[in-house]
Amino acid sequence: MNDTLLDKVSVENLDALHDALCEIIKDMRSAGEDHDSCFRDDAYWICFQIRNIVFASLRRRAKKTEGNGL
Repeated sequence: MNDTLLDKVSVENLDALHDALCEIIKDMRSAGEDHDSCFRDDAYWICFQIRNIVFASLRRRAKKTEGNGL
């Protein structure tokens, strides 16, 4: 994903996407037959990685906001 594209998405939409991905990951964990089934599933890791990318974008924005406010 291109960070500059994520920077053009509203914080509210990124926050909603992050929350949705957290819920999906939680559902996948609870639906797995055993603990290891999630760790062998590509869809689980894709959701996990996208969630981390979205979180990093939100964190960058928060740091920019703090830097501009000081």
